[in-house]
Parts: sequence; C-alpha cells; structure tokens
Amino acid sequence: MNIHIHADAQNTKNILTLIEEQGFSLPCNCHGAHRCNGARYSFDCSLIPKKPMDVSLPDTSDKIQSVSLEKMETSDGTADTLLIDLGTTTIAMAFIDKESGALRQCKTSANPQAHFGSDVISRIQAATHGNLSDLTDCIRKHIKKETALLCQMTHNDISAIRFCYIGGNTTMIHLLFGYDCTSLGHSPFTIKVPSPEPLSIGNCTVYTAPWISAFVGGDITAGLLSCHLPSSGENALFLDLGTNGEMVLNHKGKLYTAATAAGPAFEGNGLSCGCPGISGAISHVVLRSLFPSLRTINNAHPIGICGSGAISLCAELLRKHYVTSDGVLTEKFKTDGIVLSKSPDGKSITFLPEDLRSIQLAIAAIAAGIDILLAESGVSKKESFTLYLGGGFGFHLSIEDCQCIGLFSDLCISEIKVMGNTCLQGLYQWAVYERTPAIQNDCIPLNLGEHPDFQKTYLHHMTFPDIR
Repeated sequence: MNIHIHADAQNTKNILTLIEEQGFSLPCNCHGAHRCNGARYSFDCSLIPKKPMDVSLPDTSDKIQSVSLEKMETSDGTADTLLIDLGTTTIAMAFIDKESGALRQCKTSANPQAHFGSDVISRIQAATHGNLSDLTDCIRKHIKKETALLCQMTHNDISAIRFCYIGGNTTMIHLLFGYDCTSLGHSPFTIKVPSPEPLSIGNCTVYTAPWISAFVGGDITAGLLSCHLPSSGENALFLDLGTNGEMVLNHKGKLYTAATAAGPAFEGNGLSCGCPGISGAISHVVLRSLFPSLRTINNAHPIGICGSGAISLCAELLRKHYVTSDGVLTEKFKTDGIVLSKSPDGKSITFLPEDLRSIQLAIAAIAAGIDILLAESGVSKKESFTLYLGGGFGFHLSIEDCQCIGLFSDLCISEIKVMGNTCLQGLYQWAVYERTPAIQNDCIPLNLGEHPDFQKTYLHHMTFPDIR
C-alpha cells in the first residue's frame, strides 16, 4: 500500500517517525540509527525527508494494522471489563460481558514501540537514552485508540468500561507506567519499583498482573493461572515461545522461572520475508523434489512466512539433508536460499541462510533454558512432562517438527496442551473468578545470563539433531 508523507525543508523527523504518526508501525531494531541488519525496506531508516514523498509499505504492514477479530461470542454492547495482553511484538485485547461474564471478542494489533527495537533490551536502551516519555506516550495512545476501535466495532460505549486488567512482561509494564527501567538492562537486573497497585482512571479501575522477576512478567503470572499451576501432582513445563522466551518448570509445587533471548524470529519478525501468524502466512512447508508444498493460514494467498512455517521448513531441510547439523545450507541453497513462492509480478517469498541462523539461535536459546531449569530443579529428562504451549503460535505448530529440530531439547513429553493466549485467559480468570495471580512466593527465578553453564549449553544446542 502507498501512503503520502508530508514534509518540508524544516522537517527534523526521520521517516520512521513520520510513518508511525500516520498509524503504521514498521519494526526497526536500530531506531533509525542506520544499523539495521536484513531490513526489508528500500529506504534508509534514518532518512529525514525535506519534501513531500510517497512511500510504498509492504503488504504485512497493512495486514498487521488491520483489525483482526477472533469471534468468541457476538458482542451486544454490554461489556464493562477490558483485558489487555501487552506483548513486546503484539497487543491483544478482549471484552468481558457484565451480564453473563462471557469473554466476548478479541482484537490484536502490532505494538507501535517496534520502531524503537524488536526486543526488550533495545527498548530499555531507547528509554535510558532519553526516549522513555516517547515510549510511554506511544503505547498509551495506541491502547486508547485500539480500545476506541474495539468499542466501535462491538457497539460498546468506552465510558462504560469500569475495569481493566493488564498483563505484560516487566519491561512493557515499566514503559506503560513511565517507570525508570535502567536497572532492568544490566546486571544484577533488579526491579526498583513494586508491581503497580490498582489505579483509578476516571470511572475505570486498572489492575496489573504482578511480575515475578525482571525477566518474567505479569503476562506469565496470568498465564500460569490459565494452566492451573503451580500443581503438586505433575511435572509440567510452561513455554511462551515469544520474543523473550519465558519458561516455567513446575515440580512438586515449586515454580522455577526463567527467560531467554529467543528473539523475534518465532513471531516472524526479523526474517527476510517474515510476518506474524495472520491470514496468508506460510505455516507449513513440505519439500517435494526441491519444490515446496505450502500451507497458509486460512488457505489465503501467501504473504510471508510466520514462525511455525519457519520451524516446519527447518525440519524439512533437516529431513531432506539440505542443511548440515551446523546449520549450513547445501550448495544449491547456500547463496540465494529457498524460494517458497513467487507472484506473477516477480516478487518472491524467500527463506535465506540468515533466516535459518535466526531460527537456529532461537532454538538454542529455548533448549538451553529448558536444560538449565531441569538441572536447577533436580528433575531428570527421563521423567515425563506435560508441556503447556502459550501464545497463538502453538495453534499452527507441528510438535513433530519441533522435536525434529531439537526445540524442546530431548525432554520426555507425555502430553502437550496448546493453550492459545494464556495471558488473556489468566486475566479472565482473575476478573471473573477472582483467582488473584499472587504466586510469587512459589517461584524460584533463575537468571540464565549469569548461570555458569548456560553459554556451554547454548552452544551445544546450536547443533541440530542428527537425522538419519
């Protein structure tokens, strides 16, 4: 799609800022500092236009910003409670009906802070270098706008919203409330302020799920509620395969928690032709005589490859021996990668060697985190586990593909439960059933970055499993 940029000789704003001011969000790890790697845009992100110009945005920009509603029950305009899952990459919002207590509808949108960086570290750095108020204003305006849109679409009056429940990682909540997050970005990674108390804004009371540590936030606290953890009766592993790779191991009623820098690749961000798990995203790949057979979400025309599609392709490359255990593509694909789809106008969706490396790094981070949690809890890999997968990511995921590439290490999994958006589900239980997510006393936080065995374990998992 094309948009028009208004600028003149006195303009001092870079093109990313001007695009965002028109309601669009483009991921940019360097915040306009001209240090992007693998960017998919033909303009320089630090460009400061001095005259009007037209900019053509990739299809995924429009797709991310367009409204995506997952029907739960049809809204009749009687909602009085708003739930918000404040993610690093994606924000999900839903209403609760005040009469029936039913969860009505869900709306997702891209987090507009993405142009400050795709992960929490880059946003902490942006905040500590004078952009805290910009980050706070950015997300507050976006939530206000998205709430108004959701009200409009569901025939609700925004003034009738009496309660709001928010879950998010520790950094996102700091940025929402304008807290100084400097201490979250360096060792010993301490939190200087307590979890926010209930806050009244007009007629609305805002509740925020408490965080567990600097690395594991209220979105995970809420998610554990949805999985009914802690539980003394089972070994269970809860995984949120998002940008921050949070994981919680339940063993004998104790919760061992950690987060690992998986990066945004599992969410389709940072891949050369990546996209979120939206309509048209390639979610499954089968290689037949080098020609890919694709499955897309909603069977729509392919627009890019999402995280589950990238995992599926990596597993296929391993099975067909087109990639070495070190993650090097065979000669045929070594330079130009794999062309997955080509449109009549010549545009192609390609999976490049650097995309494979991004997935490989994310896999190693998750698998190493699992191994450290097991070691610290004293649980053997031979013991059986129930695996809870959080996030919409899991709905399109092949467990066989995950095990093929070593994502879950070599954990003995007896049952896998794909939970969907566990944060919203947990917030719902908090709001309707008053199951307060106050479980910090049951948690044992682990700092993987400072664990003496993490680097060695991480490097071990950089090697793909041997497929005979």
